[in-house]
Amino acid sequence: MLEIAVLVIVAVVVAWLVLYMRAQKPVTTAQQLIQLNRYEEAAAIDATDSSAHLHRAEALKLMGKFEEAMAEYKRSNDPAAQEGIALSLAHLNRDLDDAQQMMENTINLYPQIQEFQALGLAYIELRRGDRDAALRVYRDNAELLETRFRDDYTDPDPLLAETLAMYAALADAAGEIFRAAELRTKAAEWAPRSVWSQRSANR
Repeated sequence: MLEIAVLVIVAVVVAWLVLYMRAQKPVTTAQQLIQLNRYEEAAAIDATDSSAHLHRAEALKLMGKFEEAMAEYKRSNDPAAQEGIALSLAHLNRDLDDAQQMMENTINLYPQIQEFQALGLAYIELRRGDRDAALRVYRDNAELLETRFRDDYTDPDPLLAETLAMYAALADAAGEIFRAAELRTKAAEWAPRSVWSQRSANR
């Protein structure tokens, strides 16, 4: 009986040590660091594959470094990288016709969360100065967007802060002033110290 008790104690101690060591494992990926709001560290990690370049680009975009983000996106073959480039151009208010074409092509070839992609396209249209087209796309997807953030995406996620910021810009253009303010506040809360937080504070 004593031997069994000793074996049980040893097994418990070993299991605890394994769990403890795992808990102490350093955060090593850009995606993990982004979730901890450590964007500078995420952007500094060496990228060894397409996915890593994508996450480095996302970290750079959260910091407002859109030119550097685009360079990283171009090193990724993930379809989301094309969306990232298009939206970075829109944030820079540059080459907006190219951004629109790139976004439309990506939506046609790689449809993902279509209401989010439509929001991105509407945002680009708004930046191009085509308010009517932007609001048409926005209103066609407004109910789905509302549902997504009410029911599906309720936990703070820095990677969704950009979507919230674009949503706020479209809501503003649609005259939904209070909703736009709520969305900007949420974007700032979900990605503290990010470009979206700074822009919200400057409103």
